[in-house]
Amino acid sequence: MKEENPNLNTDILEELFLRLPLNSLGRLKSVSKEWKSILESKWFVEKHLSLAKSSRKILLAYDCECGVSPSLLPGLRDFEWSQEFVYLHCDATRPSMSYEGLVCFPEAEWVNVLNPSTGQLRRFHCPSLSNPRPNSTTYREESWTTYFPGYCAMGFGRDNVKGSYKVVRIFFDPTYCDILDVNTGEWRKLWKPRRCKVDVGRKSACVNGSIYWLRIRRGHVYTILALDLHTEEFHDVPRPHLPKGIMFEAQIVNIRDSLAIAMPVSHPLHQYELEIWSMDGQKETWSKTHS
Repeated sequence: MKEENPNLNTDILEELFLRLPLNSLGRLKSVSKEWKSILESKWFVEKHLSLAKSSRKILLAYDCECGVSPSLLPGLRDFEWSQEFVYLHCDATRPSMSYEGLVCFPEAEWVNVLNPSTGQLRRFHCPSLSNPRPNSTTYREESWTTYFPGYCAMGFGRDNVKGSYKVVRIFFDPTYCDILDVNTGEWRKLWKPRRCKVDVGRKSACVNGSIYWLRIRRGHVYTILALDLHTEEFHDVPRPHLPKGIMFEAQIVNIRDSLAIAMPVSHPLHQYELEIWSMDGQKETWSKTHS
């Protein structure tokens, strides 16, 4: 007599669940304790996320014309919902951050984390801002710059080891920052070396468990700072050699799970070309991947 596999039903359920969209999975949790346990397991969450990433087909970038609404680049009007979007437009009336389908909207006293697929919204009260508004002479009000509440540099991403999402606020004060664990709802102060400085008006990017900030100073001098969300330690990142230097409008982004710099480069007759330089995470070397 053939022995039955007691895990067969569970295996079949997992395979079926992996092929369903997130909004359907949220409703299935209420069916039974077994289904809820499967859908909330770390293995299932990681596998479902991996499959969702592999199904994306093409990169769609936004054209940046500061002062107006962003638009799709010419030639990329026809798209499917499974395709990947990377937001390159640099001005926003309400600054936000996104990672792996979640969107973070910071406010003066609250941080909101929204899952558009399920409609779930979580709100977290913020500690008091150390510098609610710095002296106006300290910061230049550029039309393309995005300032978060309190003129903080912010980051949002996921700890790849524990799977928890985190929000980071870096103040003008150079010696510490705040970090929120979305799973527990707890804020903690995190020590930051004085040499690790960021631009408060420039967006960050999360790639493979680390948040990155780009800082550009005068004379085409720039640095890239990273925060490992698991060890919660800061470190500097090797920079690409840009033959024409770096434009002040350059931004750091996540493109297909790779760290990248998107930068407009001027040409004769007032034309611009968007260059994207991507980093090989293992070798920490850079190359121009899109133009």
